[in-house]
Amino acid sequence: MKRPAAKPTRHRQVQGPPRRTSHGVPKGRGGHYPEIFQPSPFTEESRRKRARERRRRKFAGWPSRLMLFLSVLVAAFLLVAYLPEFTLEEVTVTGIRLADEDLVRSLARQKVGDHFLQGLGGSAGRLLTLRYGALERAILEACPIVREVKVSFHYPSGIRVALDEKVEVLAVRVPGAYALLDRDYRILRFRTEDDFALPVLEGVILSGGPVAGEVLPVEDTGQLDAACRLLAALILHDQTEAAPLKLMGTVRQFRQIEGPLFFLFIPLSRGGEIRVRLEDNRQVQDKLSLLSYLLSREDLVPQVAGELDLSGETAYFRPDTGGLEIIQPGDS
Repeated sequence: MKRPAAKPTRHRQVQGPPRRTSHGVPKGRGGHYPEIFQPSPFTEESRRKRARERRRRKFAGWPSRLMLFLSVLVAAFLLVAYLPEFTLEEVTVTGIRLADEDLVRSLARQKVGDHFLQGLGGSAGRLLTLRYGALERAILEACPIVREVKVSFHYPSGIRVALDEKVEVLAVRVPGAYALLDRDYRILRFRTEDDFALPVLEGVILSGGPVAGEVLPVEDTGQLDAACRLLAALILHDQTEAAPLKLMGTVRQFRQIEGPLFFLFIPLSRGGEIRVRLEDNRQVQDKLSLLSYLLSREDLVPQVAGELDLSGETAYFRPDTGGLEIIQPGDS
């Protein structure tokens, strides 16, 4: 029996996945999109487009915002400038110790009646902190003893003057007065009376006329250097708790003999003075401790005018009336 002939098989054509565009959207026949299709929001180009749109919206309104800020700033400035409450009326001075307070106040009162904006500045820092640079310079020129001054506006209608004065480190006798010097040997002020706490350096030879605010003209500046070192030693001694007597308030004058050798002059309550011969060397603190002890013991050093020699290994006291007393180290 013959098998029936097989029917020819018809093969179906299997279509592959639809072609896609660069946007990832299927492309139909002929390369046309159906109207319902839109580019995918997750493609790189779509993300870049959204980022550009955000940047455009972000900066679109900055000119108007800047103009609004400037307008508010100008309005606030004009409001402050024309308000009578900001007219300067009061002057406050702090930190004054030795400077002429009347002079400082008179300079500051020149601003009374002005609006607080007048005269502000002198530098960017002064402008930001509402300080008056021209007035600060005027006070510094008029008061050499002032090291730093800050003149600032104090709300609502005041001027605050804060002074920081220089420190007097040396008093020198000059013709007709005492010159008080700072650490640069610049004359801070003159005094006709001994109403300050520093011992007075005697015997300084001047090379010119002393002028307030300028360096003291001397022939030998080494004399001033040596005097400052000795005063530093006296201050160091007085800072020790074991010192029986404070020497800065006891010694009223001192004079350089030569080099590190000095005379210290200690006035007596009954009249006259004790002249202490002392050398500024490595043993100066020991010598000052001995001097402080001897002056507190009237039984060792009589309270009469004379010379106390502490420059050697042995202490000697020579009364002006004559005689010689040897003070044994064991006595102290």
